[in-house]
Order: sequence, then C-alpha cells, then structure tokens
Amino acid sequence: MRRQILCLMAAALLLISGCSKKDPNQISTEKMQLYTAYYKSIMDMDRFQEKSDFYDIEVVMNQLPDGTYRYYVILDNPQVAMVDVEMLVVDASVDYLQTSVIAPSVGLLENEDYSLIPNQVYPELGYVKGLMASGETSSPTISLNVMVLWKDYAKLKETREYLQLTGDFVNQSATPEAEPQTESAHDDLPIEDEDDSE
Repeated sequence: MRRQILCLMAAALLLISGCSKKDPNQISTEKMQLYTAYYKSIMDMDRFQEKSDFYDIEVVMNQLPDGTYRYYVILDNPQVAMVDVEMLVVDASVDYLQTSVIAPSVGLLENEDYSLIPNQVYPELGYVKGLMASGETSSPTISLNVMVLWKDYAKLKETREYLQLTGDFVNQSATPEAEPQTESAHDDLPIEDEDDSE
C-alpha cells in the first residue's frame, strides 16, 4: 500500500512540475560553474554522513513500465530554519562530467529559492514542506552521494552536509501507512526531474 501511495504522490508531483528536463545549453554559465564546483566537492569528499540532525532524508524507488527504476531523494521535516536550500544528488556509478546527463538537483539550476522552516509552509513565499530530486537508473539498488547546503535564517551562516544514501527497490523498509491525502496536498514539494538520459 505504501508503494501505491508513493506512486500516486510521485505522479501528482510529476504532473505539477511538468517535463522539467534541463538542457545544459540553456543553463547560465554561472549556474553551470556552481553545479560543476558542487559536483567536484562531492567527488572529492571522503567522509559522508548517513543521516542529518537537521532534517529527514530518504530514498524511495519505483519501477517504471520499461523495467528501469526511478529514485526519489526526499528531504523534509526540518529541525532548524533552512534558507536558500540547495541539494545535489550524484549517482556514484555515473561520471556526470563525461556525459550530457545533469545530476538531479533542487535550488541550484533553477531561478527559484526554497526555504524550509519548522512548522511553516508558505509555498508562495518559497517556504516549502520539503524538497525532492529524482533520477533514473537501470539497477534496483543505487548508491547516492548527496550534498545539502543552506543558510541560517539571518543568512549569516552557511551549512553544508554530505550524505551517502542507498536506495534498494526490493528491500525498501516498510513504514506505517501514511494518512490518505489528496494530490494537491503535495503542491508545496518542489521537485527537479533532470535525468536527461531519456
């Protein structure tokens, strides 16, 4: 039942976002330089966390009709004010600098700023419930390296965390079923869907 709810949630989010594939030729040079710097910082990192004290983060996978898999990295439940959040998700088996595929990200390549504040959701002001980045893989298991960067409420201090997460379609942990929600209940989850391999 949980997978069905997640599939419906993902379908609703994909409808909301439309086809937001990114063409590297249409991304500003400044943003591509920042993307490349963040990507290299992930590749150079040798110590990763498995979880954060500041928010919840998880990987959920669904199988697509063609037998491939879509993974979703969901960040929500902030414990502190997180302003101008940026998230970059790197599939450890892909060298993104050698392909035309852009790694999934949120708050990095688009012209939107997203903030997560505990118990406050005002999407029209950029205060969202959570963030979601997604990509595709041919494997039912995936190792992801994730960088999450944000500023404090006063925008004086910047925090950067590197996490290593595993997605496993077959052995996804069962959790209590979520309360039924309408599709519009997830309108405040900005997502990026930039796996350009399709």
